[in-house]
Amino acid sequence: MDVHTRSQNTIKKKVTIKGIGLHSGNSVKLNFIPAPPNTGIIFKRIDLEDQPQIKAEVANVTSTKRSTTIGIRDVKVKTIEHLMAALRAFDIDNILIEIDSDELPALDGSAIKYVEVLRKAGLKSQDGNKDIIKIKNNLFIKSENTYLGIFPADKFKINYLLKYEHPKIGTEYLEYTFDKKSFIEEIMPARTFGFAEEIEELKRNGLALGGSLDNAILLKDDKVVNKLRFKDEFVRHKVLDLVGDLYLNGPIIGEIIAIRSGHKDNHKINQIIKKRGT
Repeated sequence: MDVHTRSQNTIKKKVTIKGIGLHSGNSVKLNFIPAPPNTGIIFKRIDLEDQPQIKAEVANVTSTKRSTTIGIRDVKVKTIEHLMAALRAFDIDNILIEIDSDELPALDGSAIKYVEVLRKAGLKSQDGNKDIIKIKNNLFIKSENTYLGIFPADKFKINYLLKYEHPKIGTEYLEYTFDKKSFIEEIMPARTFGFAEEIEELKRNGLALGGSLDNAILLKDDKVVNKLRFKDEFVRHKVLDLVGDLYLNGPIIGEIIAIRSGHKDNHKINQIIKKRGT
C-alpha cells in the first residue's frame, strides 16, 4: 500500500444530539467536542464513574452482530457505523464524543441527522497530516454467501450487490464513487431496515428494543410498510454502513466489490487492511 496525506480536521465548536438507541431502547445524548491533532475519534462514557475512553479503531471492535461495537474490557459503545460514516463525509479525524449510554442514538435510521449537527459544529483544519491508505494489492475475503474485496484504484469506489428473497428487495446493485456532496445527498439519508418476522426473536436477544417506523424501514409479508426515500434504499444503506465501518482504518483509496457483505465482513477486511498497512 502507498500512504498519501492530507491536513487533519476537527470541529470548530461543541454540539449536542439526543435520541434513542436502536437495539437498547435507551435514551442517549452525545456531545461532540473539538480535539487536538493526532487525537483520533474518541468515545467517552460519561455515564460511568471513571468516564473511560474508547478509541474508534479496528483493534477495539468487540462485536459485529447487527451493528459495529467497540470496547475496552467491559466498557462498550454500540452501533457506531452511521456516525463514523458522517465523520468520513466531513473528513473529521480528531473529535471527542461524550456519550451517556452504551449505544449511539438511532435518530431516523440513517446518518443524515449527524450531517446536520456536524454542519452546525463547523470544520476546522489543523496542523499535522492525516495518512490516507491507497490500496496497492488485491485484498479479499469470501464465504459461501458473501464476498468483499478491495483493489487498487485512483478513487474510493464501491460496487455493492445486495440480494434478499423478499420481493420488495430482490437484487439491488449500486456502483458508487465517493465524494462528499453525493455521499451526503444520495447515501446518508438511506435508513436501516428489518423484517417483521424477525422482530420478536431480535427482542428476545436484547436487540431492536428501540426500533420503530421512525428509525427503520419495516418489511412485512410482501410489502414495505414505510415510504422509501430511494427506490434502492436498501443497497444504499449497506454502502453507508460499509463506508462507516471502513473509516475505523481512516480514509482509504481503492475500489470495493461487495456481494451480500455486512459488518462481520467489513471488520475482517479492515483487519487485513490494517495488517498489510503496517
